[in-house]
Amino acid sequence: MTLRFDPGDLDHFKEQIRSIPGYPTGEELPIREMVFEAGALYRLPDLLSRAGIRPDGHLWVIMDRTPMQRQGQDLKELIFQILKELGQQFEVVWLEPDGTGQVHTDLPQINAVKACLQADSAVLSVGSGTVTDIAKHACYVFQQEHGTRPLPFVVFQTANSVSAYTSNMAPTFVDGVKRTLPSRYPDVLICDLETLRDAPKSMTVAGVGDLLAAFSSYADWWLAHRLGLDDTYTEFAQTLMGPLDEIFMDQAQGLQAGTLASTAVLAKLIALGGLAMSLSHATAPLSGYEHVISHVLDLVAEQNHRPLAQHGTQVALTTLLTTAAYQIFLEEFEPAEVNLENCYPTDAQMKARIEAAFQPLDPSGRVAAECWSDYRLKLEAWHAHRADFEKVLRDWPDIHSQLHTLVKSPHVAADILHAISSPMRFADLTPAPAEAEVQFAFRNAPLIRHRFTLGDLFVFLNWDQETLWPRVNKTF
Repeated sequence: MTLRFDPGDLDHFKEQIRSIPGYPTGEELPIREMVFEAGALYRLPDLLSRAGIRPDGHLWVIMDRTPMQRQGQDLKELIFQILKELGQQFEVVWLEPDGTGQVHTDLPQINAVKACLQADSAVLSVGSGTVTDIAKHACYVFQQEHGTRPLPFVVFQTANSVSAYTSNMAPTFVDGVKRTLPSRYPDVLICDLETLRDAPKSMTVAGVGDLLAAFSSYADWWLAHRLGLDDTYTEFAQTLMGPLDEIFMDQAQGLQAGTLASTAVLAKLIALGGLAMSLSHATAPLSGYEHVISHVLDLVAEQNHRPLAQHGTQVALTTLLTTAAYQIFLEEFEPAEVNLENCYPTDAQMKARIEAAFQPLDPSGRVAAECWSDYRLKLEAWHAHRADFEKVLRDWPDIHSQLHTLVKSPHVAADILHAISSPMRFADLTPAPAEAEVQFAFRNAPLIRHRFTLGDLFVFLNWDQETLWPRVNKTF
């Protein structure tokens, strides 16, 4: 199956996507080149030049310490050799892990990279999503603080793991809670297919899992729109990405075998995912209830000083929860049974609920305060748009029909995950969260941010989540 919109032919791609309903009027995608090729590594000199990087200019190479192999050779040494042969002046900024043994996208890491930058320097990030997010956000903040032109920035993607590479946003830990901050696009994206193929299989599986979020996130976004809580909704992302269920089932065997053709398809889908969010001016197209559950799991791990599980694989499992929750909701919700007066808790009630939920994790209160600072915006909007909720209740047959078309069955998601040999249980993650932690994340995910999802309806409708939990938490 071929992709309808192919980012590998960038000029044609830019022309095509302008005609998709929902493309932002007058906005120009600033990425100069996206390369998805075998042997793209050896085009590095030309692609640096395409980004405006001169051999006699100073280049910062941003990397972590993760060993990386390409066809049995050390990838980073190959890159250093190419840069030296080019005569490129460069220095490496090594991102060092914290006490968990991992590098996380947080303000200390971003500020450490930013401190190295100068107005006449350029940046090459070599890594997966975390390295990319740190590098691009350091460039963005440097530009904002110094009022300079954008620094030339090239992304060398080392795994088909997340959609960070083409996104102009950066998920960043702020006081222990993940927040999405405005960031920047790369000038050039390099997807060397041999490098991506030779990355750990777990990262390729994670890349599929991260995109499976669309199986419930489209519905969350549309629901928030109909409730008057999100005016950014369009069908642009759905059109751009195409039928993900069909594409992944078609490519599953090739991804398992590690063919370059399937590696390229996944790399392009991941690039489309980042662009879908960036050009929608929102992460909502591919980040709904399933992502906030994952963010709470990360919060729990952070507060307990544990490493984080592979993001995309964790999201795949939370997508099984949210698609199952949607299935139950669509089968059982009865608008006539809603007591509207009970659907509008006060600020004091919800602030107390947030504090009670997160105080055991963080007795200092910083996490609860950060969550409340964002959540209160959603609560205020929920109260202000009561008339929209009443209209949704009156129009429920039409709302139900549309949600049903936007949500995929959890069994479809499970079939795809089986086909690519993905972990199917939270107990299979490394490290594995306890079931009580997953249940905590499922119940409390709506409390950490202002984005509205199905989880918020469960809160406002006072659904019995004790009985809901075992029904969604089943092994497929």
